Amino acid sequence: MRKRCLILVFVLASAWSTGTCAFNSFETAGPIGEQVVALTFGIGLATTELGGGGTWYLVPQGRLTIGLLEGLDLGIQGGWKQPGGGAGATNWLGGLIDVKITSAHVPDMYTVAWGAGGGFGLDFLGNGWGAFLQLLFESHVPLLPVYVTYRSMLPLDEITAGSIEFKGYIAGGFRLRLAPIACLLLAVDVYQGSASLGLGIEIAF
Repeated sequence: MRKRCLILVFVLASAWSTGTCAFNSFETAGPIGEQVVALTFGIGLATTELGGGGTWYLVPQGRLTIGLLEGLDLGIQGGWKQPGGGAGATNWLGGLIDVKITSAHVPDMYTVAWGAGGGFGLDFLGNGWGAFLQLLFESHVPLLPVYVTYRSMLPLDEITAGSIEFKGYIAGGFRLRLAPIACLLLAVDVYQGSASLGLGIEIAF
């Protein structure tokens, strides 16, 4: 398993540097399984203003998920931001690490999980460090393969300013199985008046 993890970390880093992959909140409640590694590639389209008139960005990112135990997953994600139309500089968004614990799993029905994480530099964490708690739900019903994630975000720069205010972040979409090891993820993320649409591929090993 260690060798597979090192190979996937190298592939993920290479994809970030070339801008060929992207990430939205493609994390779902379902556990990937003990000693299983999953790599998510995708492309995101984000706007700074839902009502119109905001700047649109392409958000190439990726996610590496490692099944530490059955029902316990470790995730690492990060990526880049490119203004739409090719104008402007490409900026690194930073990195995020999280842990997810399955609290209820009914095969062919649903999964409920919770988790926590934090990181540096991602837009929804402000201009510095941030942390979050999250609650995840996923339906495994073939006719309704939906998932929803709610995160309670805490930008740490607000604490240094003398205030503590959690901010709500919600994401959801469809997780469509293409093959035993591959899934297509369609996502919509909304946070603080900003929205992002995402399309990703998850491959498990």
